[in-house]
Amino acid sequence: MMLDFAKKMIDLNEMTIKQFGKKRGDIFFSKLMNLSLFIVRMDGIIQELDLYKSIYVDSIFSLTEKFYESNFKNNLTDDEEKLMEGVYGIIGKPNHNFSDEITLLFYVGLYHKIENYENEILQFYNLMNETKFKDLKNIGIDTAIKKNLFEDRDRIRLISNSIKHNNYYPKNELLKFYPYLKADKKISLIDFNPFEDMELIKGYIKYFNLLITFKNFISKHEKLNSIIGKETTIEFENYFNDFMKDESY
Repeated sequence: MMLDFAKKMIDLNEMTIKQFGKKRGDIFFSKLMNLSLFIVRMDGIIQELDLYKSIYVDSIFSLTEKFYESNFKNNLTDDEEKLMEGVYGIIGKPNHNFSDEITLLFYVGLYHKIENYENEILQFYNLMNETKFKDLKNIGIDTAIKKNLFEDRDRIRLISNSIKHNNYYPKNELLKFYPYLKADKKISLIDFNPFEDMELIKGYIKYFNLLITFKNFISKHEKLNSIIGKETTIEFENYFNDFMKDESY
């Protein structure tokens, strides 16, 4: 199968060279290969997210909770248990469990995956357009100011930052998404819905891929316009701006 695929690629390269000449044919073929890699990688990203979800849902969540439950269940004496019951009666029993110290790392890893995927997709854009952009803002995708469009991304970021930088206490901005949380009580896995969040982030990555693909399309037309002397890019920019409206995708 791989040999057959390789032969088809060689034939395609020879065809483009015959059609456009050696220099332009090689450039065309190289761009085509980069685009193919981009498409294949997008499918790979979604598969990685599915695997990430599976390993946490099927293994880490349940194993961690069982481990802590079996090892800490009988550690308190009768007097200590009565004391804790009295304390909980006054301040309320916290949702945060020993297992949350591990299971909530799911959100830290998920946010880092989002950042890594965005950077990787941006590098593909640079590869296809021979640019060296280091920030998404350079191509018109500003995740910081589009609070509604990138709402899910921002919410996962706030959960991650609450875990990493606030000792599991919710950041004030996170309370806007989850008004039932308390600033003086640590968050717990039961406060969130990791299953739904995975699907929402998969949707976000697909939408982000659409934005990059559309921007790449505009860039190609700008280069073509400069060669043939036409002005059609403004219409495409308007479509892109519609995609970038600050509304939930």
